[in-house]
Amino acid sequence: MLSSGYGIFDLALYSLGKEMVEGIVRMKKIKYILCVCLMMASMGMGAKSMKDLLVSMPDSMMPTLNSNMRLEFAELQEMGVKAEVKNLLGEVSVMDTLTQDFVQVRMSKVSTLQMKKLPMENGDSVLCVVKSFAGPEKESELYFFNQEWKVLNASPFLGGKRMEDLAETLVQKPDTMSESRFADLKAMIEPKMVSALLLQNENALVVRLASPLLSADDKKAVNVIRLQRKFNWNGKSFKES
Repeated sequence: MLSSGYGIFDLALYSLGKEMVEGIVRMKKIKYILCVCLMMASMGMGAKSMKDLLVSMPDSMMPTLNSNMRLEFAELQEMGVKAEVKNLLGEVSVMDTLTQDFVQVRMSKVSTLQMKKLPMENGDSVLCVVKSFAGPEKESELYFFNQEWKVLNASPFLGGKRMEDLAETLVQKPDTMSESRFADLKAMIEPKMVSALLLQNENALVVRLASPLLSADDKKAVNVIRLQRKFNWNGKSFKES
C-alpha cells in the first residue's frame, strides 16, 4: 500500500512494475510447465514397448515376416490365442513368447529369432537380437541395436570380443588329456560354429560350440573339451558369471 505522499506518476510506475513482475512470474510458470511436458513426452518416446519394437523391426531381420504380420502376432497374443501366421513363403511362423522385455519367434522350422531389451546404467535400453539357424547343428548370429533400430558395434557389449572370438574360449583341455589329443579333438570341431541363447527370465546369454557332421562317437569324444558359458548383463556388457 503506497502512502498519500506518492503522486499519480509514482502510482503509475508502481502499477506498471507490479504487472511486469506478475507477467514474468506467469512466463516462468508457463516455461516450467512446457519443460515438464517435453520431458514427459521424451520419456514416453524413449520407453518403447516390445510390441512396438517387434513391429518396427527392420524387415531385413525377419525377411519372411513383414510389419503387418508381426503386428498380427501381437494382436493374436492379446486375444489369448496361439500367435501364428502364414509368412511370405507360405509357411507357418509362430511367436512363442512376448513379454515386457523378451520376444521369441520361430520364423520357420529351421530358424528362430530372440530379442531381449537390456537395461543400461544410464537409464536407456539396448536391444540384443539372436538369430539361430538349425542345420545339422545350431549356429547363431548376434546383433545389438538402439531402440531406433540403429546397429551398434557388438564388441563393447561382449567384453571387447566378437562372436567369432568367443569360439576359442569354448574349449578347454582336461588336466589328464595330452596336448596332441586336445589338438586332434579341436581340429574335429572345425569350422567353429557358435550357438547362442537369450534367457527369457534372466538378463543372460548362453553360448556353446556346435559340432557339425560328426558321428555319435566323435561327438561324445569332442564333448569332453567343449564348454558352455553363461554371460550375465551388468548394465554395460555381458560378463561371465
